[in-house]
Amino acid sequence: MSTVQFNSTVNPLENITWNLAENRIGVFVIAITEAVIIILLNVLLLGLCIKVPIQNRNQLHIIYTFLAVSDLMNGIYLLPISATFFFVHTYIFRYYYVCLSIMTLNSVGTVTTGYLLLLLTAIKCFSVVYPLKSLRYITRKAAISLAAATYIFSYAIIIIPTIVWGSRTVAFMLEKECDIKKAYRDNHKQFLYLAYALSGGFVAGVLVFNSIILIKIAKRTRIGVQENINDTDITSVGFRLSNKPSEEVRTIRINEVPNTTDLTGRNSSNIRSGKPSATKACWQKEEARKYGFRKSKNFKAYLTVLMHVGIYLLNGFPFFIISANKNLKVTYYDNNRNVRFGCNLLLFLTSLTNPILTILRVPGFNKTLRQVLSKIFKPKH
Repeated sequence: MSTVQFNSTVNPLENITWNLAENRIGVFVIAITEAVIIILLNVLLLGLCIKVPIQNRNQLHIIYTFLAVSDLMNGIYLLPISATFFFVHTYIFRYYYVCLSIMTLNSVGTVTTGYLLLLLTAIKCFSVVYPLKSLRYITRKAAISLAAATYIFSYAIIIIPTIVWGSRTVAFMLEKECDIKKAYRDNHKQFLYLAYALSGGFVAGVLVFNSIILIKIAKRTRIGVQENINDTDITSVGFRLSNKPSEEVRTIRINEVPNTTDLTGRNSSNIRSGKPSATKACWQKEEARKYGFRKSKNFKAYLTVLMHVGIYLLNGFPFFIISANKNLKVTYYDNNRNVRFGCNLLLFLTSLTNPILTILRVPGFNKTLRQVLSKIFKPKH
């Protein structure tokens, strides 16, 4: 009964979905290639995670390890998802619970990766705003717990609705192929709304955390400039300048300092009461003026996280454009399997770029990779 009702509401353009398998060879080859590269890159990254010395494994390394596991699973998930796209007439994919399980993995993989990236952004935000507290509270154990909680949330938020909303009356699908619309059937709209809610939560979290970080960076920059202008205190290099007028300081010449020798034979000009010389003070002040948070390792790590999140958002942008426009959604997304599968491939592409960025940008991983390569290609004497 539910099958008749579902088919009775299908748009006449639904026949676009029944593309011949021959027309999908190119997309299928791209999908399999993408899946294989994802698996290989993330296996390499996990190998580097094992090679990194334990004392160098900080909180971000732990989150990146969990992210690599999620991306590796996405590459594995993409193989059966691609098979449902190309092997249209294979009977095993027309069994309802087989199809529903594969489509559930399709949703779970991208959600887990996205929310792990959001967790990375949140941890980096906390470390920028509260650098000392982050060392105290964001420990390795806390990082493992947060990453595990993100996994549990991402899987539960997809699997539980699938169990509740999945059809219990259909065992074998009469439709020609397994697809997300056929798997969720009459409750497809509910799952679409769930996807919108999860996407909205992700985007809102990214905007909030990055806004806080940018405000903090701007505030630190203003404070640093003001401290340098005031000429009274340079806290970044750890000393206080003299309150004497600058003219007096400039008149002091090093060659005017008496070159006497004490009883121990040491030059008395080298003995100071703890205050730096005028030239050293000016040099240190100049160095403090040059220092900026944007050149720090903390900021570079934040830029790496921002790149991960930016690529994830960019890959999800086509789905957002199509789903936001009703005409595009009806014409392309609802009635064209190629478009739906293409949007999936773009989201899974994040799992390919993540390990590349991690290896290139995170010092612990690229240093370990260089050490491994130097041992492999070490010239023989």
